[in-house]
Amino acid sequence: MTTHPMKLWLNGALHEVHEPIFPANDRGPSLGDGLFETIRIREAQPCHLQDHWGRLCASAAALQIALPYDLSTMNTALHSLAKTNAIVEGAARLVLTRGSGARGLAIPVPANPHMLITMTAYSRPHSAPPVLGLSHIRRNTGSFACRHKTLSYIDNIAARLHQSSTRQREDVIMLDNDNQIASASAANLFWWDGQCLHTPALNGAILPGTMRARILHLARQQGIPQREDHYTPEALLNAQSAYITNALIGMQPLAGLDFGDKGHTVFDQPTTSVLWQNAFTDL
Repeated sequence: MTTHPMKLWLNGALHEVHEPIFPANDRGPSLGDGLFETIRIREAQPCHLQDHWGRLCASAAALQIALPYDLSTMNTALHSLAKTNAIVEGAARLVLTRGSGARGLAIPVPANPHMLITMTAYSRPHSAPPVLGLSHIRRNTGSFACRHKTLSYIDNIAARLHQSSTRQREDVIMLDNDNQIASASAANLFWWDGQCLHTPALNGAILPGTMRARILHLARQQGIPQREDHYTPEALLNAQSAYITNALIGMQPLAGLDFGDKGHTVFDQPTTSVLWQNAFTDL
């Protein structure tokens, strides 16, 4: 059986994934000067592309990076790449860089941004709910990167390496520099206390997740009480159940928390299973 190399989309053209594509002076890989979005592919279709595109546009405007393509072009490119790579269930990564520039931080004029799409097969995990640890790495409330999906993801990587858990966990909860709950390393957080659905507020050190927004919208439609606020770790440790959410995993329950000396908890998932099955059936 012959297998064909996977393709990527760069600035309107297809390339093989192992083909060198970026010049050495591109500011994306050299400085992290760029943005990305992770988009679920379901039945060969990009899911909630408009939500992702809206967030990318807002972040690009804040960084003053001109978008070289529009939403319609990206939609066509995603469909075409899914078909080319025979991806039915998968994950797409949309990357925007400022383009090439001279050494240093000065913004190149004129700038020629690059747009890249890669795609892989993916299905939602069906493994047992995870236990999350607690990271020593903090999310900085004053950082631009805490509220935008920039290419500078080193804090999120380091968060999983440096834990105060009793043993190394696959993922962690990150606090901000005021000791308030922020997020997991690559997901937003929700928890249920028996009366209300809670999540950290957007004016904290969190990314405005597209899945987070959809969950809050569905909760309002279902009449589920919800609250966005600032919380200490104790609030999460005392919850009945907790969930991590992003565009790929949807809403994944947690089995428990391992915060080392700060405490531990095991969640009783059956207490809220009917609530989530009724409210969040199509994320």
